[in-house]
Amino acid sequence: MTIRIWYQSMAPLNHLPRYVDALQRHAKAVCGNSVSVTLNGASDRWYAGRTPAEMLKFPYIKQIIQREAIDFCRQAQEEKYDAVILGSFSEPFLPEIRSILGIPVISMPESALLSACMFAERFALVPLARAGVKRVSALVQRHGLGQRVTDIQALSTPVTEDELEAALADPGKVMDDFMAVGRSLVEAGADVVIPAEGVLSELLFWNGVREIDGATVMDCIGNALAHAEMLVRLKRSTGMGVGRRWAYPMPPADMIEAVERASRA
Repeated sequence: MTIRIWYQSMAPLNHLPRYVDALQRHAKAVCGNSVSVTLNGASDRWYAGRTPAEMLKFPYIKQIIQREAIDFCRQAQEEKYDAVILGSFSEPFLPEIRSILGIPVISMPESALLSACMFAERFALVPLARAGVKRVSALVQRHGLGQRVTDIQALSTPVTEDELEAALADPGKVMDDFMAVGRSLVEAGADVVIPAEGVLSELLFWNGVREIDGATVMDCIGNALAHAEMLVRLKRSTGMGVGRRWAYPMPPADMIEAVERASRA
């Protein structure tokens, strides 16, 4: 039986054609014909010419824009998808979404961090800009893995998603920047380097960057796709799923309906 995965990006994908093409090819390479992957992006209406990197650094703006991820993920379950991937290092509303979905919900950064724990004792992350260091640090702490991280160091020259889209055709400067930062992180003790952004990870993957001085460079997107497939197969074969006692209790359907009806009043 084919596995259907909904990949939810928090970038508006309509103006990132190279990235979309790369994601589609990547899904095929990792999952083969047994898995169908649907890509869905953030709504264009939020951005009006601005980039996610420019807007999502503001907590209030981020909260408003990313709330739609909840509705998109609920739509995926209603349409009988087998799993959802939150394909963003902003990890929007992960506890809330897990608490209302009965299908596996995979966070790309959580998946990358957990896999890094199996590949290395210590690892490091590379966000796009210095503004992302604090956000990524909070994400690492939220998953309780601060002691495994040697450092979080941004690219020397900040880039946006649109600039990375262009770099998919001309990757030289961004790749050189990442390799220089990565070498310093490896020298300081990291045995895995995680590119902490989806488009950056994709650029590195398609340009053959698999390691730096003997340390592994994480394929965050391929890892999340494989993780999603694994969790679906576990659920189908063993029934294993999310614990509902403490962190992710699922509210009764009538409670959800009543609260949502009140919110529209």
